[in-house]
Amino acid sequence: MKILYFWDSNFKLVNSIFYQNEEDMPSPMPSNATSVAPADGLYEPSWNGSAWVGITREEWLAQQPAATPATPTTDQKFQAQLALQMATMQKNQAEFNAQVLLQLADLKESLETSAASTASATSTVESK
Repeated sequence: MKILYFWDSNFKLVNSIFYQNEEDMPSPMPSNATSVAPADGLYEPSWNGSAWVGITREEWLAQQPAATPATPTTDQKFQAQLALQMATMQKNQAEFNAQVLLQLADLKESLETSAASTASATSTVESK
């Protein structure tokens, strides 16, 4: 088992290839490859001809541009307002539907009670 590490024209690490068997490895060794592994924690490794050199995580972080908060576009703001309006309308519709269903249930109950009272009164009159 062997791993070859490849660099580009600027000697920056670009990829590595794992070879299960030594006979699968290219022969002769490519001029832009080595079996020397970069050290753990090394950022932006470059090949200097005998070892990988690079910078620390802290140095790498210091080189990164500062994060700037994203400002939403006018379209994104408009879409957010529409989404909020849709959610509000759906909530209001659900509340309205619930009120109508409760009123229907109350109406049905009162009709059944009224019908039962009428039937009871009719049977009382008929029995006299």
